Amino acid sequence: MEDRRSHPRRKTSCRICLSNEHFGPINGNIRDMSENGVFVETVTISDFSLGMLLEATVQEPDWDQTLPPLMMKVVRIETDGIALEFTVQV
Repeated sequence: MEDRRSHPRRKTSCRICLSNEHFGPINGNIRDMSENGVFVETVTISDFSLGMLLEATVQEPDWDQTLPPLMMKVVRIETDGIALEFTVQV
């Protein structure tokens, strides 16, 4: 299968918390990230649908916790997690 990604992925293992107006916090782990988004594993994938908008907060000691949550959109759902794309909130 050809990799058509426009930005290279970097492996990582950061913790992340996802939420929106319909459900409370769901914790997962960022498996990899790029300039466009992240792949989060170990989440309950049945809680998500394509196009769903989420607030994402990275929960790592080195992350600036005073930053506002990242706005993200679900762009792919797999058996082991979800792909999220960074969005701009207007």
